[in-house]
Amino acid sequence: MISARACGVAFGVMLPGLILLAAPVGARECDEASPSDMPNARYIVIQNDTVQDQTTGLMWKQCAEGLGGVGCAQGEATTLSWKGALRRGRSSTFAGYSDWRLPDREELLSLLQRRCRGMDIDGVNFPNTPAAQFWSSTPASYYPGSAWRVHFGNGDIDYGTKGDSAYVRLVRDAQACSPVRPGTCLPHENRLYEPHGSVEELGEDTLVEPEE
Repeated sequence: MISARACGVAFGVMLPGLILLAAPVGARECDEASPSDMPNARYIVIQNDTVQDQTTGLMWKQCAEGLGGVGCAQGEATTLSWKGALRRGRSSTFAGYSDWRLPDREELLSLLQRRCRGMDIDGVNFPNTPAAQFWSSTPASYYPGSAWRVHFGNGDIDYGTKGDSAYVRLVRDAQACSPVRPGTCLPHENRLYEPHGSVEELGEDTLVEPEE
């Protein structure tokens, strides 16, 4: 069943002896049949704290950056600048893989679930996800130095500027180059042009870090 989930806040107007309440600013469709405690069968949780998406062929880190352990209950979720998030992906080694990266906007949106209650992400397969913005690698082209973000608390999609920070969840192609499968690795000069919004692909002049 599809329902409308309110977005924004209600506001009121006071007149003598009367208070008029306006409806929420907007609404979006949500799925009543998708309870917040029901895991999605498309995801397979692997014992190395990664999650494989059978629909997209992507492998995700189960926890947001800064978190770990059972239920992602250890540590503290880390917010980074956009450039810092891109660098984190490029330098990350986890679960035997070193080809982690920041997801592009469409990849990040693939995790979004329009639930009517609770988080807008599978909270069983991706536990303890902060209800806040997460960076994508996709630049917002009409705002230099900015990039698109997805909010997994309310499903909003916006852009962050060079002065903003957001949370990070890294991804990799499940069948891509990996230290444990060196025969699948592409030569480095070819990997520079993979369509994943990598640091090399975007160019250093695009990645603007907040000024000190």
